[in-house]
Amino acid sequence: MLTEDYIMRMINQMVAVLAKLIGLKDAGQYQSAQQVIDQSLEQLLGLKPELLKHMDDSSILNLLTSQGELGTERLYLLAELYRHEGDILKAQNRTQEAVSDYQRALHFYLQVAVKQEHQELSQLKQMIVDLTVELEEDEIPIEILYQLFDFFERNGEFALVEDVIARLLQSSEAGHQIIPDIITYYEQLLESSEADWGSINLSRSQVEQNLERMKNWET
Repeated sequence: MLTEDYIMRMINQMVAVLAKLIGLKDAGQYQSAQQVIDQSLEQLLGLKPELLKHMDDSSILNLLTSQGELGTERLYLLAELYRHEGDILKAQNRTQEAVSDYQRALHFYLQVAVKQEHQELSQLKQMIVDLTVELEEDEIPIEILYQLFDFFERNGEFALVEDVIARLLQSSEAGHQIIPDIITYYEQLLESSEADWGSINLSRSQVEQNLERMKNWET
């Protein structure tokens, strides 16, 4: 079992490694950058990168969980590695592989965000926003869309909530499951005396219309 001291030393080393990785990526030295990523993944998780590609996200999260606590420091570093690997794959026109990495990075960032204080979220939020925009409508799994809905609502990113709602409503998997949550969201907006309609990017009447549409959809 990894000791706390070892994990902290590893995290400190990885911060320096990320700086090196970004430099290689920006210089177009993709093979060298990929080698750094592979070595870093193995160091963080103790498994070969080839094996990790065949594991689902839940299994990886379990590897980072000890006594019921998720190791968010290592998880954040993993998200960074997968995001940068996605950039490298995209630059090499390996689009589907890039999408898989971006999906995993987005999921891991969202898991880290749950544990962060609000004042510590700004940089993390921007990464989540960037990946949400990067991925096409049908490229974000339904379970991640649910998490994005909650995340953007909690953090007052109302325009992005609308984008996620549109994606959810287009998903055959979401079906009627999400409608009650959307109804609650619109009702809370209308009841809030602090609602900033400029940031919401909708007028009160538009929210009322959307609420009515969701209620009709539910029936």
